[in-house]
Amino acid sequence: MTTYDQPIVNQIIAEHSQNTKVEAKELITVEVDRIYVQDGNSPTIANLFRQHNLKQVLHPERIGFFFDHSVIVPDKRMAERVNEAMDFAKSIGVNIFARGEGISHLIALEEQWFQPGNIVIGADSHTCTGGAVQSLALGMGSSDVLATMLTGQTWLKVPETVSLSISGQPHPATRTKDIMLALLRRFGQSPFLYHSVELSGEWGHSLSLDSATSFASMGVELGAKCVFMPDGPERPANMRSIYPELADYQLTFSISDLTPHISLPHSPAQAVPLETLSGQKIDYVFIGSCTNSRLEDIAEVAAILDNQRIHQDVHCIVTPGSKHVYLEAMRRGYIEKIVSAGALVTPPGCGACVGTQGTIPAKGERVLSTMNRNFQGRMGNADADIYLSSPLVAANVALHGRVPLITELEWHD
Repeated sequence: MTTYDQPIVNQIIAEHSQNTKVEAKELITVEVDRIYVQDGNSPTIANLFRQHNLKQVLHPERIGFFFDHSVIVPDKRMAERVNEAMDFAKSIGVNIFARGEGISHLIALEEQWFQPGNIVIGADSHTCTGGAVQSLALGMGSSDVLATMLTGQTWLKVPETVSLSISGQPHPATRTKDIMLALLRRFGQSPFLYHSVELSGEWGHSLSLDSATSFASMGVELGAKCVFMPDGPERPANMRSIYPELADYQLTFSISDLTPHISLPHSPAQAVPLETLSGQKIDYVFIGSCTNSRLEDIAEVAAILDNQRIHQDVHCIVTPGSKHVYLEAMRRGYIEKIVSAGALVTPPGCGACVGTQGTIPAKGERVLSTMNRNFQGRMGNADADIYLSSPLVAANVALHGRVPLITELEWHD
């Protein structure tokens, strides 16, 4: 029987390793509940499978292959890679989520692959998204993922735990993304590297599922091994209480009156308050990615753009994160409002985020994106400058063609 006087990550690892208790920094082998792969690295896994003359995976019903990075395939080389990945997935009998179904992390949440207390391994760094519902969700490299597909197990070093208490009420136009960017600005990655981050405080409990998921998805930008959000509206009951005194480290962060933030090129941690950049011209706005492409995000963008026109000098793309989000946004009239305002709406998937498909920015263009990271060359052109913001700020920038004053911001509660 597991002892529960320990941090969440310790509890989950203990339960999946048949141990009563585990300690930080121990190396432990655990059973894994779900595994998923995306089309960007599935050909590498397929090659490893063939090189070692492997024949089958252990639990194909627990494995998913997602085709989300190259939904609209841009060239023949990528087309061949996608087909190779599809053929491999079929040959080993796993679950297949084809192009247009959406981003792996969003679908894993919608399909309830992420569950409180389970362990999910994904071949993508933003698998940490599952922490929104207290799943120990870990991004790993191709060889580790393949080993887990073959054995149903993986090994972990039990991370130390940081208890992060967020308190206060921010500016009414401040969103979850702004809190994460401001957190990175304040602390950087150092306090969180290879740590489990347990969130506490009234702000975390108040978040919707969509907002909690946006925060959890950027755990990897903090440098964290995993993130665990507290319970809240639309989220499963918290099956494991968060005890700050059990953590290895404790941090507090006040967000009282915090205003919206924007990250400068070329790092999410290069964040500044919105007003610092007021007047900055923007050429291209991208609203999407696994961090900000949920129904809540699309709804807010539609409300801001309703009966307005996107600035003539701005190229604006909106990419829903999943087919479910896309269809529901259509049903509610959000897509019509966004298209009528002059934006392009693309099929569900990663879209422009990773730079493997359009729209790739031109040399010298300034892009404002709701993505999770803005490393140089991220969207396919190292000569473009990428800024990060919330969907609320992005929609306002699309209307103005520049970063507005905070007094010019529109939002809808």
